[in-house]
Amino acid sequence: MNSQKIIHIITRLDRGGSADLLLKLAAAQRRGGREVAIISGRTVDPVADCHEYHRQTGIRIEFVNCLQREIHPWLDLQALWRLFRLLRQRRPDIVHLHTAKAGFIGRLAACAAGIKGVIYTTHGHIFHGYFNRLKTGIFIQMERLAAACGSLITTLSEAEKQDFICRRIAPAARIIPVPNGLDLVPFLEAKRGIVRKELGLDDKTPLIAWVGRFEPVKGPEIFLAVCQQLHQKYGSRIRAVMAGDGALNEKIRQERELRGLTDFLLLPGFRQDIVPLFTDLDLLVVTSINEGFGMVILEAMAAGKPVVAHNVGGIAEVVAEGETGFLVPVGDISAISDRLHLLLNDRKLYTAMSQAASQRAAAYSLTAMTNRFDSIYQQIQPASLSASQP
Repeated sequence: MNSQKIIHIITRLDRGGSADLLLKLAAAQRRGGREVAIISGRTVDPVADCHEYHRQTGIRIEFVNCLQREIHPWLDLQALWRLFRLLRQRRPDIVHLHTAKAGFIGRLAACAAGIKGVIYTTHGHIFHGYFNRLKTGIFIQMERLAAACGSLITTLSEAEKQDFICRRIAPAARIIPVPNGLDLVPFLEAKRGIVRKELGLDDKTPLIAWVGRFEPVKGPEIFLAVCQQLHQKYGSRIRAVMAGDGALNEKIRQERELRGLTDFLLLPGFRQDIVPLFTDLDLLVVTSINEGFGMVILEAMAAGKPVVAHNVGGIAEVVAEGETGFLVPVGDISAISDRLHLLLNDRKLYTAMSQAASQRAAAYSLTAMTNRFDSIYQQIQPASLSASQP
């Protein structure tokens, strides 16, 4: 039995890729015999039912509401004190921190509590597109300060690692790329037609999708412009769907109406049933202004769907240009439309990319990611415990 005690700390468990990935990683570690706990900051719209998650996994989720995403000196000091007391009391072997704010406060708290096994996973390329210049500068200084505590940093891609190095946040030896992982089995077993039936679409109508949060950094308005071009070219012969919600929700709905896309573009809201959704779409478009990895890209590839995406962040490490999809410059609406047109009209190319996407996704399994973190944990945990592991 592996007696390793792990505490995961995340800024918030609101719906999104980082929270979902953390819950899956923690569950996999619990199945491996580890003692696992999760601490989250203030959460408004949780990615999962916490009580049901505890019932299924045996992992308790504790909330520290003074830990918040925004910079707030008084609340941040309270969060630091709370985390310090919790870590000093529970003495975990590994403290695994997730996302920027928890990564900063958590590393300071772990250092003060004398915890040696500390790892910080960024979960995103936060230095571009998320904040204004002043706030970005503050976050860079915070990253440098926290990195001085000596923890390892894991990024989602090599590109993100190089960004950390160029900004002199930490030396290369302390930054390790660990790509996201996905449970591939549900995609292999999925049946087509569930979501299409709900949306009122037959199986023959090509469906082009955009999936994500309606936030500026995800570029949803760019996809609206793409849809307008596609609608002018194809009319009702194809359809598009934007699955998600967020701060720009009302603006997206208004823009859809102003552009005359009410019938062409479907807005079903946030979807919990990711596997049926990706099984029923034909092409995925990713218009993010910045993206550390792009979990939706991996999900689309697991379902055998080609991807047309902005060439930003770590996306080029996931999408093989010309093999599993296409990469285009940021904001180049015509380039996105042209690549979609090519895939819609060249069945041989589409089939080849679909097969290549499925094969490439196999390298990004949840098991592979979990094993990678296990290896890193072995590097940073106290030597006495490491020697006792089987």
